Amino acid sequence: MILLIWPRAYLIHVGDSRAYVRRGETVQQLTRDQTFGEYMVNIGAWTEEQASRAKPAATLSSAIGGTELTPVVGLIDLEPGDRLMLCTDGITKHVDEERLAQILGEQGSAESISRKLLSEALDAGGTDNIAVITVMSKAA
Repeated sequence: MILLIWPRAYLIHVGDSRAYVRRGETVQQLTRDQTFGEYMVNIGAWTEEQASRAKPAATLSSAIGGTELTPVVGLIDLEPGDRLMLCTDGITKHVDEERLAQILGEQGSAESISRKLLSEALDAGGTDNIAVITVMSKAA
């Protein structure tokens, strides 16, 4: 969830859906997946590569409707021209961060950018639920 009160975006995150910001030419992931794999990498027990291969890595450690719910609250100060994206893992499973950055940098409306991300995820297999919201701040 995101609450926008210019110039801030307040984030409340649970699970493995993600939030990103594109500022200039850079895309930054604002959230961390709440999965067993992410936890194991954070404590230094696994490498990123080990987490990507281990089946239990995708198991959610926090989820709405699950037995564990641990929301993470954060915020980012926005700048004119920033673009925010919220998405489910159905996007990030099929569209890598380099491609996300390219699409978020394209000209067009927030709706057209969201539709393009959805289309690319579906074209790449669409093996999970797919939802995406894009928000664009006005340029200075």
